[in-house]
Amino acid sequence: MAYDGNHASRRSVLGAAGGVGAAALAGCLGGGDDIEHVRPIEIESFPVEEYESEVNVWNWYTDWVDWHTDEFQESYEGIDRVYSQAYSGPSEWYSRLEAGNDEIDNICATNEWVVRAMDNDYLEPLPVEQMEAWDVLDPLAREDAEEYYSRDGEVYAIPESIVMQPSLTYNTEYFNSPPDSWGVLWDEDLAGMMFMEDWPEVSCRIAALYTGQDPNDPDDFEEIEEVLMQQRDLNVTYWNEFSSAMEMFIDEEVVVGPLRDGRTWMAQFLNDAPIDYAVPEEGMMYTYDNFVIPTGAPNPRASAAWIEHGGQISSRVQLFAEMGYVPPIENLEDELTQVVSEEEAAFADWLDPDELIFVEPLDEETLDRYDEIWTTVVAG
Repeated sequence: MAYDGNHASRRSVLGAAGGVGAAALAGCLGGGDDIEHVRPIEIESFPVEEYESEVNVWNWYTDWVDWHTDEFQESYEGIDRVYSQAYSGPSEWYSRLEAGNDEIDNICATNEWVVRAMDNDYLEPLPVEQMEAWDVLDPLAREDAEEYYSRDGEVYAIPESIVMQPSLTYNTEYFNSPPDSWGVLWDEDLAGMMFMEDWPEVSCRIAALYTGQDPNDPDDFEEIEEVLMQQRDLNVTYWNEFSSAMEMFIDEEVVVGPLRDGRTWMAQFLNDAPIDYAVPEEGMMYTYDNFVIPTGAPNPRASAAWIEHGGQISSRVQLFAEMGYVPPIENLEDELTQVVSEEEAAFADWLDPDELIFVEPLDEETLDRYDEIWTTVVAG
């Protein structure tokens, strides 16, 4: 997954979620008023002129949410309560949608969960033609959203960030040059100095690339299982918690392994750790975290306003400044250097379409086979 349920940032190492609010301001449709319900797709222009007085946001970029809440409420006077909820896994919010949502207004959702929710009619289409949050996207993100997040000509998700899924992270003091292949994770000379992620969709995809297969549509599952069994004893651990994996790099318990670009950035720029990411010759996999509005959202106007404001360039670059996750916008480096150093902005220079492989939603058969393979590998 792209999700990192324990994000950290310049401000803090994040803990549990909490409510965020401010004193009531004037000029909105109060939550208790008898107002006409509107679907987001019916909103004709932005900034939204009329809106509810609160919004309930589920988003794991928690420190960015804290920053954005202040800016959002300054722009939308009268939205006096922004309730923010973090979550450790997408199933937490998805189960609420399955049960019939009447509480959540806005979600930061990963790729495969967007598609699942969309296909089950749990999401609202968005008025993207009216939204700056859509217009500022780079062509790659817009094309991916139109291909994977649309049905019958309507778009259901706007990418918030683009994420390495995963990064090939390495210790720059141990390696004389960046590893050029996922094959480094099968290097026996590095036994006891690496780890693999405890998530079948990531680790099996890495093995597919290593064996020359399409990670989204492999044709030899037996070979994937075989090479993962060969790789098993080279690992210090199979990790399943992002902050712990990052700390293992910082403490030099490992020198190479899959992580995420945001966590790699945090280790490098917030902790002065000698780590970076490499671009493997087989390709770098990527995905998105996305703004979505669930069906049944009680405050649809305020939710659409949250996306539009959070999707402006000034808000998007702050996500990178806070947490190192890359906004999928045009003129990226120029925009980032307005808020971070040139060195930090250069960290985000990995969006070469010729080197990228989109993490497509997997069909049920491939998901099941990956799960079966990983269960066998972990059991040894």
